[in-house]
Amino acid sequence: MARRGAFGMNEKQFAQLCGFYSTLGYSSEQIRRLSENCFGYIVKVDDNIGYSADWTFYPQYEPSGFMQAGGMSGGMAGNAFMGGAMMAQPMMAQPMMGMAMAAPMGKGMAAPMPMMKSLENAPPPEFSTAETKNPTENEPQSPMDSPAAIFSANVNTGSWSYLRNMLSCRRGIDKSFIRIEEILNSYPYKLDPPENDDLFRVSTEYAPCPWDKEKDLLLVEMKAKKADTSVRQNLVFLIDVSGSMTDNWVIVQMSAAAIMSKLKAGDTLSIISYSDDTRTVVKQIDCGDRDKCVDALLEVDGIGGCTNGSDGLENAYRYLAETYDKDANNRVFIFTDGDFNFGVTSEGGLTDFIRKKRETGIYLSIVGYGRQNFKDNKMEALAMNGNGNYTFVANPADILDNLWNKLVSNLITVAKDVKISVELNPAYVSEYRLIGYDARRLTQKEFNDTEKAVDGIGSEHNVVALISLKRGEAKQQYSSRYVTAAAADNKDEFAFIEVHYKSPEGEDLVYTKAVTVAEIENSGKTNIGTASILAVFGLLVKDSVYKADASRELLERLLDEAGTNGEAEEPYGHFDIIRKYLKKR
Repeated sequence: MARRGAFGMNEKQFAQLCGFYSTLGYSSEQIRRLSENCFGYIVKVDDNIGYSADWTFYPQYEPSGFMQAGGMSGGMAGNAFMGGAMMAQPMMAQPMMGMAMAAPMGKGMAAPMPMMKSLENAPPPEFSTAETKNPTENEPQSPMDSPAAIFSANVNTGSWSYLRNMLSCRRGIDKSFIRIEEILNSYPYKLDPPENDDLFRVSTEYAPCPWDKEKDLLLVEMKAKKADTSVRQNLVFLIDVSGSMTDNWVIVQMSAAAIMSKLKAGDTLSIISYSDDTRTVVKQIDCGDRDKCVDALLEVDGIGGCTNGSDGLENAYRYLAETYDKDANNRVFIFTDGDFNFGVTSEGGLTDFIRKKRETGIYLSIVGYGRQNFKDNKMEALAMNGNGNYTFVANPADILDNLWNKLVSNLITVAKDVKISVELNPAYVSEYRLIGYDARRLTQKEFNDTEKAVDGIGSEHNVVALISLKRGEAKQQYSSRYVTAAAADNKDEFAFIEVHYKSPEGEDLVYTKAVTVAEIENSGKTNIGTASILAVFGLLVKDSVYKADASRELLERLLDEAGTNGEAEEPYGHFDIIRKYLKKR
């Protein structure tokens, strides 16, 4: 494997990298190999590199006589960076296997290129080619004119990962990347599992709205069933090794290694890499042989060049179709910044492309990377239209949270095309607003259209939706021949929840639940307090036109009232991230 350069880090950073692989359960020798090598590069340990507690980047060196690989983005080879604050505190308690390996390597290499010693006070980037959708926020509605809040489920975590990374790195926040439902859904609420053979369980909670005294909140909660984890996995890792990914190669290798560490004997893994063209690195190795998995990952070679993502996906789907296992979960994991600049490149073209692939029975998981160039909109479109899910990874803590701890949820789909309708009784509700889900609103026609492609939900996934509402009898703003408040059939019925979805086999199914007035008046308060805190946080960072009396002072008061109860059980300290936001002025 050709060596084209080196990634540099100091001893403390290198020890943390080794500790990360130790946490995943790799042996000392496997840790050494993974820590010292990355995509054809070596890792150079040099204590001239500054260290910050929130260290974010792996600088890259050029050894003496090194010529930049063709096609790399300008300026990257000499001073390339990799996004992400280092691991969460629980990881630091893990034994640091491989500490002895932290002696400087590559003595014959040239001195490091000049670089920032610390990025603690680095300003937001002045130029960015990142792309996202920024839809208009949902408006308040009268249940007389728009009887139901209708939306598709969203279990993606890209927006939340982006936000917490920006706050951890003390960077400016682009509010167009904020999706409040992803902030809400990122939290591990305590929800009761489904009963009997049900695919999921739906429940509600009700409380006053802390940021608007005239409103109340209705929290709709959905918990997916636990899937059969014994199902065999037939996976393809599709790894973007183009020039725009140079900054991310170490974090990509860590991500792939985290997923591999959870696979078992009988699971099969193939690896395909792509840039200008596509290369099959390894075919269907048995994941019970951990050394073979490490060998395969170290065979991936960073080569620079353009990003022909559509060709990579075409080859990955074709290969999985040829090796399709009807008794297994057949899935493509694509690791990319979404910066497709060759082949099919537009969001619309990629949507049309991936819709044709969803009929193959092959699922798609997208792991996104990058800061100034990641294409959030393209990754969202691929996930929504390709039987998929999408997570954004900026640092090792993201890997542990989104990929390692939640791997089964991301691997095994229990329901496809999940669409939710919450119809509110105009006899009791005069106005309502769905908070978040701005890009996932659906019409009544789309809700009933069984061919409408939307996201699915995985094993034990949580999905919540928060609706602010004003009590009272609704009045009609627009005339309607048939709908009046008196037409509400059941005066004891506060809301009616209907979920349309498909089984993994494609059967069209419907779930319904009536919510009575007595049920909301005697509602428990297990999760709605936390959801309210996260909603206030989301409204503030998005600078929502509907934030009303939401403020930093209110957010701080709600945090103080919540105390630390339950916070220790969070996989990634949501309240800690909010406190970092409160300190940022």
